[in-house]
Amino acid sequence: MKTRFWFLMVIFCLVSLAWAAYLFSIQILDPFNFSGARRVRYVPGKEILVPRRGAILDAKGNLLVSSVSYYQMDIDRAAVSSWAKRKNMAVDDAFNKLAEVIAAHTNLNSEAVLKRLNLGNKNTSIQISNKVSEAELDKVIKDFKAKDLPGLIHSFASMKRIYSKEKLAARLMGSVREVSDGFDIDTNSKSLYKLAGNCGVEATYDKVLSGDYGWREIVLDANHQRVPYPNLHEKKPKNGENIWLTIDSNIQEIVENALYEGLEKYSASNAGAVVMDPKTGRILALAGVSLDDKTDDAGIVRVKSNIPVSFMFEPGSTMKPLTMLSALENKLIRSNELIACGRYQAGRRVISDTHDYGNITPRDIIVKSSNVGIARIAERIGSVRLYEDFISYGFGQKTALNLFGESSGIFAKLQNWDGYTLHSVAFGQAISLTAVQLATAYCAIANGGKLMKPLIVDSYRDDKGGVLEQFEPTVLRNVSTKAATDTMRSYLQGVVDYGTAKHIKMDYIRLGGKTGTAQKNVIGTKGYSSNKYNAVFAGMFPTEDPQMVIVVFYDEPAYGFHYGSTSSAPTFKKIVENILFMPDCQILPYNERLMKTSLSMPKLTGMSIYQAENTLNRFGFLYKVEGPDSASVVIDQFPKEGVTVDRNHPITLKIGPSRNKNIPIIEATGMPRLIGLSLRSAVNEAAKHGIALKINGSGIVRKQSILPGSRILKGSSCVLEASL
Repeated sequence: MKTRFWFLMVIFCLVSLAWAAYLFSIQILDPFNFSGARRVRYVPGKEILVPRRGAILDAKGNLLVSSVSYYQMDIDRAAVSSWAKRKNMAVDDAFNKLAEVIAAHTNLNSEAVLKRLNLGNKNTSIQISNKVSEAELDKVIKDFKAKDLPGLIHSFASMKRIYSKEKLAARLMGSVREVSDGFDIDTNSKSLYKLAGNCGVEATYDKVLSGDYGWREIVLDANHQRVPYPNLHEKKPKNGENIWLTIDSNIQEIVENALYEGLEKYSASNAGAVVMDPKTGRILALAGVSLDDKTDDAGIVRVKSNIPVSFMFEPGSTMKPLTMLSALENKLIRSNELIACGRYQAGRRVISDTHDYGNITPRDIIVKSSNVGIARIAERIGSVRLYEDFISYGFGQKTALNLFGESSGIFAKLQNWDGYTLHSVAFGQAISLTAVQLATAYCAIANGGKLMKPLIVDSYRDDKGGVLEQFEPTVLRNVSTKAATDTMRSYLQGVVDYGTAKHIKMDYIRLGGKTGTAQKNVIGTKGYSSNKYNAVFAGMFPTEDPQMVIVVFYDEPAYGFHYGSTSSAPTFKKIVENILFMPDCQILPYNERLMKTSLSMPKLTGMSIYQAENTLNRFGFLYKVEGPDSASVVIDQFPKEGVTVDRNHPITLKIGPSRNKNIPIIEATGMPRLIGLSLRSAVNEAAKHGIALKINGSGIVRKQSILPGSRILKGSSCVLEASL
């Protein structure tokens, strides 16, 4: 008994020593490197939290650009197998349960999820999808917890920008690119994910939109499942700030539609327009389009250059009012003096006008767009003063807008001026600028002489709409006095009332502006192309108290439309009309405009085509005639008798045969298109069709009362409106 006792004691001691030696080896010597595993398990790691990129909204809070986050959803199949075993359930049944839950809350179907779950080694984790939205993921997590389902692993995957208005303001909005994604070999971890602005507003305000990364500490077990652990730290991400623009998306749409229509009508390569509030400098629309934009994918359009701030052009005669303003401000001319505007020899250079205007007033120099007159006035101003004034308008330097890709324009330093520069710059040659620069300068004419800082951003706001930073209108400098600018505005109104833009005059609101036509410079030379032009119009309304300044230009329009008066000016008018028709426009109340522009439709049915035409021409309607060759009497009309219509709304007359044999039978001929032709060409073309013309004005045909393609009688009378 005693021997057995000591034997057991020895065995017990040996086992105790062996166990102690083993524990000492594990704890101190660490032959299996368990200390590293312990550090990994119990020292928290950091999970990066990606901020949401800020949204972009228009001035009225309409969403233009937003972000959607996508997450990667994995299933730990080993955890699912263990759970199934504890539940006495087949693994396939467990997979079915998971697939049903995932399919119920995402756009994935259960068959696709099951296919993923059964791929490869079923003891490893498997990616189900990396395109699960945040809302979908929240529902899946909630349902997994409610049903106590295992194995769900999720992490941030990517972010996508959503452009709510598709191609509207696409070049202005710009685009983003993924800077980093995937696994970073150097840090042995998933790299930081970021969307970075590529161009447009996205690039200009990238830091504001990006936000700041956050992080949180996590502890994972051997199966990479998150372990509840006390006192873990976290820094929440700061989402990007939302940018509210000064852009009105309704006005932006009006402008872009007008430019697209103009591109097709005038066969131009590019077009651009800017609409500004002259009192605040806020940009209400900033549009640039090319022929390909309509058919190109929206993503391609967004990476194209922002035409109104990047495309430089010679402004042509739109510079004459700014030259004249300098003379008015410095009292170098009198409003009633006469200035000789015949052929002018300026050194070795001969300056001439389209017509010999003789001796005319400063007002008529602008109204008739006299190169000779403005050149003589420029000589009074002198090179130094004109240079300094043009610099004060902001030419040759970027505006304070600082949009991505903005050009500073081209304006030679004074010491580089030669004997031709003074006259050239005065009437818009030897200087290149952007549409935004020109619009900013014209705003100074409109608001009494203050050069406003152009604004494209109204404010930065948080997700609840709270204002974080507000941008107020800023006067950069005073460039003229109210007296001089008031006089200049009256000159600009004269351009529309009886000058080169009289065809865009409107009965119910006063417009002011200046047409410009500039030959394009041949790249690499000092010469100008003989067949490539820029057509420009810079205007404002109403002239007595301008609420908006609009600059419109076309790059390389077809010949005949290469004048600012034949392309840019009509587009300006169309934009103004559509803005005034906006229900919330306060410039001119809708009912007042409708009352001033509308006429009651006369009764035309039963009349001969001659009588109907005379009636419509008397009221100034536009119309077309439809019907068979053997018809001569109006049998129907659209709109109907008594309906109130705008006089520019096209009227359609349906004609049929008459029982009265004295009424002539219509011949098989159609009304030709005369718009865009010179009066001489229009008269010759009308004579071929036996059409009598009534002509108002001179120069190029802007409007014809009988619409092209209409059925016409030989001897029909068509009213033409023409201007230079």
